[in-house]
Amino acid sequence: MTGLVLLVCFLASASAFPRDLLHASCSVKWTLSENCEAAQDKIVNQMNLWDNEDCGTKPGDTSPHGQKCLYKHTGTEGLVSTGTHTTPIHRYVDDLTFEFIPQDTGCLVDAFSQSETLSLLDYGTNYCNLFNLMDGSGLTLDEAFTEDTNDLVCTQRSSADCDIY
Repeated sequence: MTGLVLLVCFLASASAFPRDLLHASCSVKWTLSENCEAAQDKIVNQMNLWDNEDCGTKPGDTSPHGQKCLYKHTGTEGLVSTGTHTTPIHRYVDDLTFEFIPQDTGCLVDAFSQSETLSLLDYGTNYCNLFNLMDGSGLTLDEAFTEDTNDLVCTQRSSADCDIY
């Protein structure tokens, strides 16, 4: 009986943890007053604007000096947009998904980033992949902007430095 109770407790808490424990990832939800179509356009446009090598990080650098570059929009289907972000030094690729969910007073943005390579920790890079697009597009200035995430569902969120990553 004790084993069954432990199993039920584990399964109930499993949804609070990342989807894949062998790949650093970040799940974050943002609320906006802006409608979802306009918010989606801003995120896709920002991915396209940062689809370049102009990172502030130069060849031979051993630490990043910004990663607002090397994004690629890979598709949009309805209110779901996908893309990738490549880190400028080691060229690790992270997969990005933004789902835009209409609300009575605006839009809920449900975003997810996950490293393709084996990585347990990421210095908050997956969070910054998502946040930098929100910030660069101006959506963080939305009057109703709120953020919902934590270190359990977003690897090293509390130590993320998005000016670097």
